[in-house]
Amino acid sequence: KKIHSYTKAGPGGIPVHISNRQMIKASVEGHDSGYPTSSIYEGDVPKGKQQPKKFNDPFWGFLFFLQLIAMAACAMTFIPEAKSDLMNQIYYDGYYQNINNAEYYNRLLDQEGTEKGIDHRDKTNSLTFKALNVVGRSFLKVRYLYLEAIQSTTSNDRKLEQNYYQAEDEANEYYALDSDTFSTQYMVVVGFTMILGLILSTLSLTLMIKFAEPLIKFSVLINIFVGLGLAIGGMIYSYPEFIIMGFFVFIMASCYAYFVWNRIPFAATNMVTATVAVKANIGLTFFAWAAIVIGGAWMTFWFATFYSTIWVLGECTLNGCLEEPNGFIVFFFLLSFYWTSQVIKNVVHVTVAGTVGTWWWKPLEASSCCSSAILSSHFRAMTYSFGSICLGSLLVAIIQTLRALLERAREEDSLLRCLADCLLGCLETIMEMFNEWAFVYVGLYGYTFVEAAQNVMTLIKMRGWTAIITDYMVDRVIVLLSFGIGLLVGGLAALFSYSFGMNLEDIAFGIGLVVGMVLTGVLLGVVGSAVNTIIVCYAEDPASFDMNHFELSARMRETWRDAFPLDFNY
Repeated sequence: KKIHSYTKAGPGGIPVHISNRQMIKASVEGHDSGYPTSSIYEGDVPKGKQQPKKFNDPFWGFLFFLQLIAMAACAMTFIPEAKSDLMNQIYYDGYYQNINNAEYYNRLLDQEGTEKGIDHRDKTNSLTFKALNVVGRSFLKVRYLYLEAIQSTTSNDRKLEQNYYQAEDEANEYYALDSDTFSTQYMVVVGFTMILGLILSTLSLTLMIKFAEPLIKFSVLINIFVGLGLAIGGMIYSYPEFIIMGFFVFIMASCYAYFVWNRIPFAATNMVTATVAVKANIGLTFFAWAAIVIGGAWMTFWFATFYSTIWVLGECTLNGCLEEPNGFIVFFFLLSFYWTSQVIKNVVHVTVAGTVGTWWWKPLEASSCCSSAILSSHFRAMTYSFGSICLGSLLVAIIQTLRALLERAREEDSLLRCLADCLLGCLETIMEMFNEWAFVYVGLYGYTFVEAAQNVMTLIKMRGWTAIITDYMVDRVIVLLSFGIGLLVGGLAALFSYSFGMNLEDIAFGIGLVVGMVLTGVLLGVVGSAVNTIIVCYAEDPASFDMNHFELSARMRETWRDAFPLDFNY
């Protein structure tokens, strides 16, 4: 039965949503963060309440910084020692062998050229020689820095310096391409792909708003076409395994499309609403892209520290290590890597949740590139809620670490190990989904992690929206668009290289593909976080949404009722 409803001014000017079955009171009494002090009631549905400003879960924040301090101590202790040891081994054992092996690479390319009818003596057109040239010259520069580091007043120093120039001449005989020119062209290509990726990824937001429903339909249908293509290809080239796999994918994808097709307008409405909120606060993308830079720096630091520690403690040489690394050390490093990576990602998620919450209840405070809602939400994520973010991130990081250790131990496959890996994979997926919704409440109201998880899951269950939160059609569109824009950026980068005669088409395409996918994935990942926040806010307070964003509210109410007629009763 359709519910007829309207909104009128109640006592004290508080808007009251009246229906023929219930009355929902929506408080819009805000505070400095822009959220209501309470959300709606509908029967026994719980309400979120803004928490006092205090540092939640401080122990886990302290523990997180403690592991960062431990990582820094390992870096300061082991990186210099490993670097010194490695430089000595490279200089005395590896350098001249590397230079002499240039003749081998030359003969190898000549043989390849004979087979393909290509003259690899024209090294300016050889991608392999471009790479060898960069490696060779980089090696020479590293060795030269080493010579400068050990420079003294003895007569041997002059001889060592002369050896450097002699070795450089030898290398130039084999690496004909000018490395400075190659490096300049390489940086131009990277800069071009970065600018193009930023432009196209930003335009993808408009694409998601205008073509939300067709994009979701295509993302659902594409697996059907892939499965059919695999089966047909297997029949043409007589590969039975491809035929079986293709038909299996085709059947599963067809069944999935059949069951979710009527929910596509619902998913499209969620995606459009979230994208509008993100576009109104486009400054959120700065924190998303900053997370990529910080994550890349963290990965570089972690790899340098981890391998330096293993090199020193394992008494390693260029030919291998004398001792196996301690299991506890490996566990600590893996846990540190996954934990920090999760924290970086979830800080952005909580920032998005807080900003979208302000847009929901107080749109005037969240309607500009650098709105106060963005800054205040990020401040809360980095201070009062940081301990809660660390706790939730640690739970996922422990599972990821155990999976990584299990993969490392799987030298001999066994049924029990495969089952354990499968179980850990399922737990990881469940915990990540659990965290996504818990962090929405952390960003909206400032709850501790455990309180946020309990409250948001209670809300979803009492609404009967379990099927709604497990709908991943928006995520499929994000992956599809990221890959499509990656291909477009890669193709344009290759065309750019060809147009200017750089002869870097392969490299340009690869760089463009990665840059386009990463930038678009990060930006649209913000939309994914916004979708979760929209669902939670709509579960709590549809009346405020109807007042502040009437057109979006009307569309959402219609599509949700059509998709979930039993669960949705607004």
